[in-house]
Amino acid sequence: MLSRQVVSQLELRRHLVVLQASERRLQQKAQQETLVRVVTERIRQSLDLDTTLTTTVSEIRQVLQTDRVLLFQLEPDGSGYVVQESVDARWKPVLGQNLVDPCFQASYVQKYFEGRVSAVADIDDGSIQPCYADFLRQFDVRANLVVPILQTGHLWGLLIAHQCAQPRQWSEDETQLLKLLADQVAIALHQASLYQKVQTELADRIHTQAQLRDQAMLLDVATDAIVVRDLNHHITFWNQGAERLYGWSSEEVSGRSATEVLYRESSPQLEDIYQTVLSHGSWQGELTQLTKAQQEVIVASRWSLVRHPNGQPKAFLIVNTDITQKILLEQQFLRAQRLESIGALAGGIAHDLNNVLAPILMAVPLLEMQPESSKRQKWLKMIDASARRGASLVKQVLTFARGTEGERSLLEMKHLVYEIKQIAEETFPKAITIMTHIPNNLWTLWGDVTQLHQILMNLCVNARDAMPNGGVLRISGENCQLEENDDRLQVNAPAGSYIVLTIADTGTGIAADVLDRIFDPFFTTKELGKGTGLGLSTVMTIIHRHSGFMTVSSQVGNGTTFKVYLPASQDDEHQASGISEMADGSGEWILVADDEETIREATKTMLEAYGYRVLTASNGIEAIALYTRHQDDIQIALMNIMMPTMDGATAIRTLQAINPQLKIVATSGLTTHETLAEMGLQVDHCLLKPFTAPELLLAIQQQLTT
Repeated sequence: MLSRQVVSQLELRRHLVVLQASERRLQQKAQQETLVRVVTERIRQSLDLDTTLTTTVSEIRQVLQTDRVLLFQLEPDGSGYVVQESVDARWKPVLGQNLVDPCFQASYVQKYFEGRVSAVADIDDGSIQPCYADFLRQFDVRANLVVPILQTGHLWGLLIAHQCAQPRQWSEDETQLLKLLADQVAIALHQASLYQKVQTELADRIHTQAQLRDQAMLLDVATDAIVVRDLNHHITFWNQGAERLYGWSSEEVSGRSATEVLYRESSPQLEDIYQTVLSHGSWQGELTQLTKAQQEVIVASRWSLVRHPNGQPKAFLIVNTDITQKILLEQQFLRAQRLESIGALAGGIAHDLNNVLAPILMAVPLLEMQPESSKRQKWLKMIDASARRGASLVKQVLTFARGTEGERSLLEMKHLVYEIKQIAEETFPKAITIMTHIPNNLWTLWGDVTQLHQILMNLCVNARDAMPNGGVLRISGENCQLEENDDRLQVNAPAGSYIVLTIADTGTGIAADVLDRIFDPFFTTKELGKGTGLGLSTVMTIIHRHSGFMTVSSQVGNGTTFKVYLPASQDDEHQASGISEMADGSGEWILVADDEETIREATKTMLEAYGYRVLTASNGIEAIALYTRHQDDIQIALMNIMMPTMDGATAIRTLQAINPQLKIVATSGLTTHETLAEMGLQVDHCLLKPFTAPELLLAIQQQLTT
């Protein structure tokens, strides 16, 4: 019995030792992670390089519990200076010394330039050259850990830890910690270099004038438009760059509302920007603004929050760069790439349209042969379903092909995903299964619907091409909150709320040596003639224009996953209103003008069936003549845009000249509300053909009630 107790106690002690060791490792890991965060935050907040580096080496020595930590700045000839040091009192300091070791210069400098990390547990174990070991003994070193400090292809120096009392086995965690901190030191050095450069430039210009006045003069030299507005959005500063870009002088805009000067009206997007700047301190993106001559300009806009000394918000500092011509060129490129995508789908579209038309062509003769057949309703429903399917396919393809960039609005991505799914199901091989998962609470975002459509289409087409023998394509969305220290956050991407769209396939996958090149323009792994190599480059361009980023992971034989991160809107209150129920008319007169007799008669029959009275015209001249005779009765004109003799656009302008209050509903198979506006034509509503009876009746009802 006693022996069992002894065994149990020994086993318990062994478990305690293991637990204590595990606890020590966790504590060390926590200390290391805390150190990285503290150092990173200090570098971001402080421009005092000397204090930052002194404190950093001291904290590293405490966390590693080592005898010496130093920063060694290399000279071009391989010698160098110890510029910072934290050392235990037992050992000789080397701060400020110029160290020259020919052995180190000849054998090790190039390796550190290539990113090598050196972890020597014992300088006497033969792992380093004897001459280098002799050099280290001068400083009582028994073990050392050396990490290079690299700056854009330049080896600035080394971050070094010395163990002097005895040899030491450096752990992987300690090595990774020193590498992370070396990267942060490189950032601090670069930041200090930039700050010093700015300080030098300012010092050269400042003579007898006050610093603030001199900075204002520097701002006027800038080619960018620099604007300061208070928290009520009244303009308080307007540099010469702004005068050149917008045409307003500083005196003309001082004290005026920035919204009144630069925009036709306020918008939810601007409110979204204000809240983002107040919450996070900055915002950047593209805006469409107006000049004094009422011409639109597109600017790359960077907003920063200016604070009072007590930390309270004071004003908005805005720097705008004119990118109008750049955007116009980008739009031409994006349109060309969309046409490439349409070409990739052409075979599927033609096949599906043939499938749409086949049941219609077969059902019509059957109806003619047996007009009273009991199967009449079944055939009519088949015709209706096929026609709707074909109309939907054509409308989606046209929307994608002719989409215009630059028009941003508050969007719900779930609708866009469902549209893409429908196109893919209609045009992709049947061997590909398409699955979607979009939560109902997915956040909204401000974006260009055509460009976001293009992102999803390109990624889905690539997924299709990666599964020539079939597979599964998954499209999903999720809400994601990224903090400053989140590993998923990429360089220059701000922390905040993101919508994450995931497009994953089970295809051939991408080799590791190719993965880094897939976003390069004109790079493609497809066969000659099956791709320009612009698809993923286009996707990345659009994502960056929306202030987002993308990640990709792939394994050969197991498929590829793309994750698109897009900033979510700060304001979800602006949602599209719902569609109200249709109501019958009350004998109102409608003028219907269309050169297609079948459309004209079908529209007349439908409207009359719902209680409206209808006059029809086959061209613009007939429409004007009818309206002139019945203008006291006609309340709405339903006008086709493309007609012979006199087109709809000319007829609409004539009708509006006769009665500016007449409600106009335009119809067209190609023209959108936006293209009508570009033609200088203002209408109350635009119906795209083919439209359904509910869409027609709802449009009429809305115009009668507004």
